[in-house]
Amino acid sequence: QLPFLDTGYFFYHNGIAKARRRRSLQHKLHLEKDSRVRKAVQQEGFSRRKRGYRDINDIDINMNDPLFTKQWYLINTGQADGTPGLDLNVAEAWELGYTGKGVTIGIMDDGIDYLHPDLASNYNAKASYDFSSNDPYPYPRYTDDWFNSHGTRCAGEVSAAANNNICGVGVAYNSKVAGIRMLDQPFMTDIIEASSISHMPQVIDIYSASWGPTDNGKTVDGPRELTLQAMADGVNKGRGGKGSIYVWASGDGGSYDDCNCDGYASSMWTISINSAINDGRTALYDESCSSTLASTFSNGRKRNPEAGVATTDLYGNCTLRHSGTSAAAPEAAGVFALALEA
Repeated sequence: QLPFLDTGYFFYHNGIAKARRRRSLQHKLHLEKDSRVRKAVQQEGFSRRKRGYRDINDIDINMNDPLFTKQWYLINTGQADGTPGLDLNVAEAWELGYTGKGVTIGIMDDGIDYLHPDLASNYNAKASYDFSSNDPYPYPRYTDDWFNSHGTRCAGEVSAAANNNICGVGVAYNSKVAGIRMLDQPFMTDIIEASSISHMPQVIDIYSASWGPTDNGKTVDGPRELTLQAMADGVNKGRGGKGSIYVWASGDGGSYDDCNCDGYASSMWTISINSAINDGRTALYDESCSSTLASTFSNGRKRNPEAGVATTDLYGNCTLRHSGTSAAAPEAAGVFALALEA
């Protein structure tokens, strides 16, 4: 049974390895003939892309040296030729004792390296799930090119532990992070998106999504029927009736695209985030649209490797290379976590 539909059910055919509309048609027709069935829908696959995967030059990182001084978006002292003072202004919140304690952020992505020593202490296993593989262990699938590091990097921005001499510090470094793996299968489906967005809405306070339709300037796409219903249900009923908070990366198509064409970023149910670089200029890949509600920070104009976002990486590593609006959205989620605690 689907958690966001009182009378909805999802059937999975183990005998069909891939989505085959013709092979499934007879089952759909059989269901439609039943007088108890109001509507039967065959789930179709569609494309969803990770955002912000823009390389910055490789540099050597000493794992014994914390990256906090390189996290200019937390405290900008002019690192990488940035403008001093231009940052998220979270230091004052920390000094007041607000660090995200008691708040859980769900990272909807390609998984989280929950064994990472900078994430393990803040990982909420009970609130995590793998919808790509249908199990409770949302660990990223191994690839030679580390393509599936996206979710781990986003998680570190929000909830990396403080004062442990490992990598950097999360915006809300005492918050809990849940891994919702849903972005690593051959195709996306409405049921996977809806299940992810509606996963444990009374435990997860904030959902962070750094993905969406292809940013190619010609794709107009957005959430399907079940996902829209799950979003509306979360906003109206989640978080003890206060409403689930959905944070979305606005997109990296630049002047060739428009986030009004992205039904997730432009949704009335989401908070759309774009990015500025460390001197205040708009990132080159930012898309313009009226639905964008705020900007946080990422790289986007500079070749300096230290102008990127420092965070956790796969297999216990750290990186300075996280970027794009993919990096901006989790920062906003962290700021919202501080606000919820306050």
